[in-house]
Amino acid sequence: MFRQPSDPARRRPVGGAPPAAVVCNRARASVAQPIDPRVGPVSLLGLHPAGGSTAFFSGWQRALGERVEVVPVRIPGRDPAGGHCRQGLPGLVAALERDLGPLLERPHLLYGHSMGALLAYRLARRRAEHGRRLPERLLVGAYPAPHLPHPLQRAARLTDAELVSWLVDFGSLPAALRADTGWLRERISLVRAEIGLCAGNSEGFTHRTLPCPVEVFSGEDDPLVSAASVAAWSEHAGGGFALHRLPGGHFFPRESKDAFFRRLGDLVAPLAAV
Repeated sequence: MFRQPSDPARRRPVGGAPPAAVVCNRARASVAQPIDPRVGPVSLLGLHPAGGSTAFFSGWQRALGERVEVVPVRIPGRDPAGGHCRQGLPGLVAALERDLGPLLERPHLLYGHSMGALLAYRLARRRAEHGRRLPERLLVGAYPAPHLPHPLQRAARLTDAELVSWLVDFGSLPAALRADTGWLRERISLVRAEIGLCAGNSEGFTHRTLPCPVEVFSGEDDPLVSAASVAAWSEHAGGGFALHRLPGGHFFPRESKDAFFRRLGDLVAPLAAV
């Protein structure tokens, strides 16, 4: 779900000279910072939770260091009313692939959290089906295996007040933001639309395995995603599978920063050494 009302500032590129290739941080750009190909041999493309923003990845570059370039990804065509969701997952993923373009042709990791995990999986699957370059590893967090029902399907039946209260209860929405009614009205519409996007994924789902390794992260106390539902990702991993259970709930990267970034850093290190 959502964590921040705005995107973070761009991180300054490493080194004094301008980067060889820059993706601008325009309002509709798919990445939220410059890309410097001299920073490590691999990029980590991050897809944020439903209703959230690239602010979810604030601090990741500092935590992981210069061995990897952390690239927060903007969802293409996104608007406060969730109009981008009306094109459905296939159309949204196709737009995402088109916007990311050459970033997907160099060594990269995909990390998606909650809704971002579904988008990352569908992007990797689309590329596998078209014989295109895959991520070195698909990293997914806080999301059940894609063939399973979405855990937030019941949210569509909640009133706005009930949905806000529920989001506060499991730590998605800081209680301090409840007083900002204008921001809430905008974000509730967005989060409803993006939850609906996830809920529609299992309809007509076709089961295929990915040839790249799949690494799954989950919080031991996540009230939305069970241990069994994340373990079921193994059914989609044809190139190797690992499950990483960490202390914390749905937002364990925030609640267990040291443990999470230590585990993530261990996965990045062999790729950065190439």
